Amino acid sequence: MKIIIFAHGKIKKGPELELISDYVTRFNKQFKSDFLTSLEILESTEGEMQFNSKVSKMLEGKQITVLLDRNGEQLDSEGFAKFLTSLSERGIHHLSFIVGGASGFPRQLTSKAKKILAVSKMVFPHKIARLILVEQLFRAKCIINRHPYHKA
Repeated sequence: MKIIIFAHGKIKKGPELELISDYVTRFNKQFKSDFLTSLEILESTEGEMQFNSKVSKMLEGKQITVLLDRNGEQLDSEGFAKFLTSLSERGIHHLSFIVGGASGFPRQLTSKAKKILAVSKMVFPHKIARLILVEQLFRAKCIINRHPYHKA
């Protein structure tokens, strides 16, 4: 399954970007025979209205799209791995996670979404939310493959 993270805003150089890049690289190198084949991040530097317009079109498409929103469902790491596995078992080959702008997503987008997940009950800067997401995707891949990275 190819996973795309579509995020509003661009992360400038710094420790967050380095960590995100490290987890993306590790995800793409680890367990080549796994159904989680690749992870890619696309950043949008356009205004939130234009970004939300693109998100609206993505939600109307046939691919599976997950919004990250503070009011979304909360999963633990094992539950997140099960969610990804269930998508694979349903024959899903492409999955998009969308990280919105500072204002979050307007109601007309969240009402269209088939799946909304929350990173936490706490609020994080968007670059930290992206870091948590890529780490949890890597962790899920390790859980699925019974790799010792996940020690819970």
